[in-house]
Parts: sequence; C-alpha cells; structure tokens
Amino acid sequence: MTTIAVLPGDGIGTEILDGPLRLLRKLAAGGAPITLTGPYPYGSSGWLETGSTLPAETLRGCREADVILSGAVGTHPRVSPADCPTPEAALIELRHEFDLRVSVRTVRVPGGDDVTIVRNMTGGAYAGATGRRESDGSTAAEDTMVLLPERVREVLEIGARYAADKPGRRYVSVDKASVFATSRLWRRTAGEVSASTGVRFDNVNVDRAAYEFVKYPELPAVVVTEGIFGDILSDVVCARAGSPALCGSATINPDRRFGSGATALFEPSHGSSPHRTGSRRSNPTGAWLALADLLDWCPDLAPLGLAARVREALDATYRAGASTYDLAADAASAVSMDEFNDRVLAALDLAESGLAGTGR
Repeated sequence: MTTIAVLPGDGIGTEILDGPLRLLRKLAAGGAPITLTGPYPYGSSGWLETGSTLPAETLRGCREADVILSGAVGTHPRVSPADCPTPEAALIELRHEFDLRVSVRTVRVPGGDDVTIVRNMTGGAYAGATGRRESDGSTAAEDTMVLLPERVREVLEIGARYAADKPGRRYVSVDKASVFATSRLWRRTAGEVSASTGVRFDNVNVDRAAYEFVKYPELPAVVVTEGIFGDILSDVVCARAGSPALCGSATINPDRRFGSGATALFEPSHGSSPHRTGSRRSNPTGAWLALADLLDWCPDLAPLGLAARVREALDATYRAGASTYDLAADAASAVSMDEFNDRVLAALDLAESGLAGTGR
C-alpha cells in the first residue's frame, strides 16, 4: 500500500491538483494500493491556520506517508509578506527533514521531446542555514557552497539512468569550471561517470548552456547540474516550451527507504499565482507530470503502467488541440483547467483499460 500525503499549498495549489486527485481517488476506489491522507496545510496557508509554515500536523502526516503530492507553495492574498516573508521555507524544511536531496524536473516540450533536468537540492548553493550568514545592511552577507564528491556522483549517475531511456539525443553536464572549485569537481566526476556508464555528457559552462538552450532548435534530452544552475536553466527550458506550467518536479531521496517517512515530494514547478486562484484557468500539465513521476517512483504503483498512460493522455490532449490560456492562440480558443482535466481523464479511458475496479 502506498500512502500519499496531499499538501495543496497556496494560491492555485489548492486547485491545480484536482485532476490528478480525481484519478488517484478513482484508482483507490477500484482497489489500487493507494491511501490518500490530508489535505495538510503548509506555506502561507499553514501560517494562516497555525502560525507556522510547516505545522506539526503536516509534518506528522509526511512522516507517516511514503510520498508527498504538493500543489504550489508561496504567497497568499490574506497573508502579509511582512508577517510571513518566506513561506517557501516550509518546502526547504521538508527537503532537509526527509533528505530529499536530488531534484528531477521533466519539461514537456510541445512538438518536441521532453527534457529531464537533474540537480542537487541540498548542499551546493542550496546549503542549509549553517552555510549562510545574513547581513544587517552594514556587514557582509555570506553563502557557502560545498559539494561532496559522492553527492555529485549520485546526481550524475541518476542523470545517466534517464539518458539510457533517451537514446540518440544529447546529454549535457553544466558547470562553471573556469571559476568554481565545486564545478571543477563536478566536471571531473562527470568524466568518471561517463566512463563507467557509457553515457557521454557534453561539459558546458552555465552561461554557454543558457545561450544554447535559447538559440539552438534542439534541446538536450538530459541536463545534469548543480542546484542553482538547474533552477535557472529549467526555467529557460520552460520558456522554450512555452509556459512554466509545463514542468513537473520530483525531489527524491535516492535511498528509497519506504516505510521510514516520505521518500519523495512531487509537485508542479510553477508558483502559487494567488491572483489566478479560483479562476479555474491555470494549466495543470505540471501537476499531471508530477503525478506520472509519482506513479513511476512507488514500487506498489509502477507495475500498473499508469505513468506512461498519464503521459500519453497528456500528449493526446495536446494533439487534439486543447490548450489553456497560457498556450492558446487566442482567448476564445483557450479551455479551462477543468475541461483540460476532463480531456486528460477521458484520454486515460480507465473503464476500457481494465484498471478501474480490478486493483491491477
């Protein structure tokens, strides 16, 4: 049995998971090994309800779950930034609590092939509080970047596994070896992993990578890089794809110790967009991609083959011409979030697949 803790978050996070949750509830009702818990508040919503961005109830629910399915965390129209300046700190705290140290982002590129971006989420530029010194406005601020060789290797080896599923395309390792000692470690380790796995990574400086991802028609299949470089480059790839909503994000603990708390957190990578909350216009593609990654990750669910079916349903929905406001040619042709979800669920066609009602 897979226990999924649901953390809707803030803004459009409270609605962006609607389609994936409809599918999960239908599967659970049909006998699939799924238990949904929550919804649990966190971020600005958690602060509004409890005075904490990561309430004790939410943390307890995540400790009792196998994975976390999150909406978006960020600002809230009823919460002043002066009172709750960093709601995203709740997400960072969850990563450290469960050692969710590697990020895998999947960007759907309409008319092209998906791009997978693998990066470290703890250590490096995303070091914990001990690696930072705040400034009072007169003293120096400091951020310490430390990368352990074994963590660099881990990211590169995970990237190599994704590359093995995308033969014949380009695989890029991004660094800034001309400046940073951490990048020189990264580049040396990339060569070692290429030699041991047979996956050839092209070593590209981060500034050159940004240029290539904007300029060249063909995007690489896999990008492996340090956390902050990947954070920026994934948005560049999303811009090429057409919308930040086209990215699903998985933050994982590669040790995969199921039964010991959350092993991964899955979410769309866009923000909370509080000004669009309730409009039902938002693009749920990132949430569907996050769900597909979740279904692939969990050992009880992967054998159902649903992850591939979700991705195929998304492709079918786009091929049929369904686009939300961010991708539609004009406002008149845009579909609502609910209609988009209905089309994805129809494309999944659970009744005829034999998956509903069988638990298979």
